[in-house]
Amino acid sequence: MALSLSETALLIASALRDRDVHAMRKINDRCIDETAVKFGQHTYLYALISYVLSKVISKPRYYTQKKAAESLAKVVQLLRSCESFSKQADYESLLASQNKILLAIEKMDDADRRFVKGIISKGKLKIASTLYAQGISLGSASEMTGTDKRELLLYAGQTMMFDRLKEKKSIHERMKDLREIFS
Repeated sequence: MALSLSETALLIASALRDRDVHAMRKINDRCIDETAVKFGQHTYLYALISYVLSKVISKPRYYTQKKAAESLAKVVQLLRSCESFSKQADYESLLASQNKILLAIEKMDDADRRFVKGIISKGKLKIASTLYAQGISLGSASEMTGTDKRELLLYAGQTMMFDRLKEKKSIHERMKDLREIFS
């Protein structure tokens, strides 16, 4: 069952607060799967945010640097504020908050240039590759995530993304997903 956008924001905030990389990656997988079934900009952005944060919290040096720690605290605060966006009319406000979260993450680049620089671009590429491996067309995966098609093909081939996806959906499961979308 798909989580609401506010529930997803709270789960990401909780995993970030607890520095739980495993939980963050599970959230990321769920968001990517939902994005593959019914593309939604907000779900995609949560996939991107959770991917990037899973990479950031896997690096302990971020907890000891003041600027990075302040950025992480700001991200938690912004994620908690996303809980209030539950109605369709709030989606523009949610999008603005999600973009603020990504900007706060980018500010960590000032604290440590070894890691964050480019991590958002890598996250977009990884998500696009996963979507492509799940059966989304190359053009659609590229367009959804804002990645270059050639980069996407190269990344998918180098990482053997198709071989790494364990779950193969049967026709029955795909039809069930389609019925859920259109019901």
